[in-house]
Amino acid sequence: MSWKSFLKDYFNFSRAERFGILGLCGCILLVLTIKWTLPYWTKRHVPDVAEYENEIAQFRRAADSVHIIKDPTEFSTYVQSAPDLFYFDPNKIVDDEWTRLGLNERQIRNIRNYQAKGGNFKRKEDLQKLYTIPAAQYRILEPYIRISGNEPVAKQSVAEIQRTTFEAKETKVAETKFLTVELNTADSSLLTKLPGIGPVLASRTIRYRNRMGGFADVAQIGEVYGINAELAEQLAAQLSADSSLIRKIPVNMATFRDLISHPYLNEQQVRGILNYRKLQNRIHHMDELVQNNILKREEAEKIRPYLKYD
Repeated sequence: MSWKSFLKDYFNFSRAERFGILGLCGCILLVLTIKWTLPYWTKRHVPDVAEYENEIAQFRRAADSVHIIKDPTEFSTYVQSAPDLFYFDPNKIVDDEWTRLGLNERQIRNIRNYQAKGGNFKRKEDLQKLYTIPAAQYRILEPYIRISGNEPVAKQSVAEIQRTTFEAKETKVAETKFLTVELNTADSSLLTKLPGIGPVLASRTIRYRNRMGGFADVAQIGEVYGINAELAEQLAAQLSADSSLIRKIPVNMATFRDLISHPYLNEQQVRGILNYRKLQNRIHHMDELVQNNILKREEAEKIRPYLKYD
């Protein structure tokens, strides 16, 4: 293929392609035209220098009219008479007392307007935030401001509070020391009154009691997760267990689920009991289970209060 034919094929466009190129060129030309002519369409804002200078002059006149008090004695020009200083609460004093303190009518009027809108002085510094009282005047009044509720607590009151708190703790300890709890009827709130038993241990104790069917002996409190032997021994003097309240399992009618739910029986023991009952049709007493090696003697004594044979 010759270069001439190659260039001819490469730069040869269809009718649609030629229209597309012409359209693109038209868009580019339109954008450039807008860019070049846009400044002539918009009206330029010529700043009015005279207006700016007038505003600057007004600002300077306002600044010159502001008088800053630098000398504390200078504030006397703002008051009607020499101040008669006394301790006061700015939320409670009347106009005549403000006048005694050296405030003029304008200052008093500004304070009353502030209070009429719901304003209240919570701290000494709030009085100065009104900007109606110059800093020099505030510095003279500040030592005499006493806002109700912000007075320091007397040392005697603190000691009295500490003594009352100590007596309350001693009373609570004494009440706890002589508290006796019956394990099979106590609720969580009563159990938490025992020393060393919080809401978590109280909840675990009740869940364990429900799983067993009740406590036969106070020593069983030590089987609750989180209660160690030392704590169980300390609690023993304040606990009792009414064994007549125990919920017993009827061994001759119980299902696998009934027996396995008790914490004192494992799967092997439960299957042994059920197989023996199926073989003999009925279990009459605990010794049968011991004699047939289904339960060891100590295991039998442990589970004895929770089984019945009628």
